[in-house]
Amino acid sequence: RQGLCSSRRTTLCPHKKRSLDGLLYFHDPKSKCGLHPLKQMKLYAPTAMRGSLLKYYHDHPTAGHLGFTKTLARLRLRFFWPSMASDVKKYVVSCPVCQLTKPSQRKPAGLMVPIQPQRPWEYTGVDYVGPLPRTANGNAYIIVFVDYFSKWIEVSAVREATAQVAANKFITDIFARHGAPSYLISDRGKPFVSELFEHVVSTLGTEHRLTTAYHPQTNATERVNRTLKTAIRAYVGDKHTAWDKYIPQVCFALRTAPHESTGLSPSMILYGRELETPLDLVTLPSWDGVDDPAVPYSESLKASLKEAHDHARNVLTVSHDRQKRYYDLRRRHVSYNIGELVRVKSHPRSDALTNFTAKLRSVETPEGVSVHFG
Repeated sequence: RQGLCSSRRTTLCPHKKRSLDGLLYFHDPKSKCGLHPLKQMKLYAPTAMRGSLLKYYHDHPTAGHLGFTKTLARLRLRFFWPSMASDVKKYVVSCPVCQLTKPSQRKPAGLMVPIQPQRPWEYTGVDYVGPLPRTANGNAYIIVFVDYFSKWIEVSAVREATAQVAANKFITDIFARHGAPSYLISDRGKPFVSELFEHVVSTLGTEHRLTTAYHPQTNATERVNRTLKTAIRAYVGDKHTAWDKYIPQVCFALRTAPHESTGLSPSMILYGRELETPLDLVTLPSWDGVDDPAVPYSESLKASLKEAHDHARNVLTVSHDRQKRYYDLRRRHVSYNIGELVRVKSHPRSDALTNFTAKLRSVETPEGVSVHFG
């Protein structure tokens, strides 16, 4: 009791403070006390007592680890101190048990940082699709490469999804046809994080970048994979073991169709011209009797490519800005200091497991945070 009285260091209105039985109380006439008027008297909690009260009214089994509003309301029924609301908020937000077990009510952390390629094959994505029904040729997977700038795709049906297959296809389908990309983006699947694949990619002068775990949106092949599977499904019908024979035709369709991001076909951006289809032989006018153009073909091609590339850059920039604007509306900015302890969300197979791993210590600031167990 002596401690309660002697620790009072704030100025209370005279008509709101009462001393009963040697204890200091705060009179709250607005408190809904039912039939017991003494419950309008809130015991003034000294500083030394507040930590224990917060722990009891939040951590104790009878408190239930409830949120800020309910914890504050229960404390206000019986106690008073000037900074109660801010103290309760700090305590509840920093509660390690709540961080581990409760879903966050805040917006997810992290704003969009779009990949903005400036030329064909600067950024290339790679991914496997499958396993699919094994075909008569023994194929059960599809490996997909996509150029982030032109949206051109290279697709092959393969028998297995291994590092060796991925490395071979990178050499034959990308390096041998289009040269070495500046950056290759993949998920963290075993074929792409293997020593063999990393060695081949780095030897050819390409920097390999991995997407964040459980965040496949970074890799542009995810969208292509869905489109590819939908198109193949439309032609396969009941012949589930013959899907691989439709891949060349589907690739041709995607390479010659204007892409929604650029408004141009991948072939126009990559080659400066549209690829001719069998129907073009019938519908296009004949060149007979038409004089050769005054501008050499090489100059015309150069101008066509420049126009297509400039258009693609401008349209992609506008598209990325629009995507970022809408994406960031549902996100929040967060920054970490070097040495700060953070928690990393895990993806357990059972709800019985906690949603977060143990604390980790950040050793770099965002845009490239790496962590180690602390």
